[in-house]
Amino acid sequence: MHRTISNIVVCTFVFTSVGCGGGEQVDADPNDAPDVSTQPSATVQIVSPEEGATVGTDVTVTLQTSGIEIVSITPPVPGTGHHHLYVDVDLTPLNEMIPQGNPQIIHQGDGSTERTIEGLAPGPHRIIAVVANPAHIPIDPPVIDTVHFCSGGNC
Repeated sequence: MHRTISNIVVCTFVFTSVGCGGGEQVDADPNDAPDVSTQPSATVQIVSPEEGATVGTDVTVTLQTSGIEIVSITPPVPGTGHHHLYVDVDLTPLNEMIPQGNPQIIHQGDGSTERTIEGLAPGPHRIIAVVANPAHIPIDPPVIDTVHFCSGGNC
């Protein structure tokens, strides 16, 4: 019990101090993160844009989940998650902290389920949605969805 409380305090300090929208990489030990594994029935779906859609150069990504509560990472709440969007970049290892500071990996640590991505180049794009625990480690089993779409009509 003491170790779990200590881990929550450490995570709260680390993520409150650094934030969740870029900035420098935080070196956190995944073994120090609170246990936030979820039920195998948890899912995430990218509701918009739809697979194969043609959109403008600004696109609003809307996410819907079931089987897990999506909340802000501050304070960290065991058993909950938050969204990350990988824009035209491959997934990082699912057993490691999702990198911070990469503009193509959008952290939604505020608990939001929608994000507008502005200024996409015309052409084909891919977004991968990943639900992670408060320590930015994808939950296990992975809760992921992918959508391919075209911006600017040049596909």
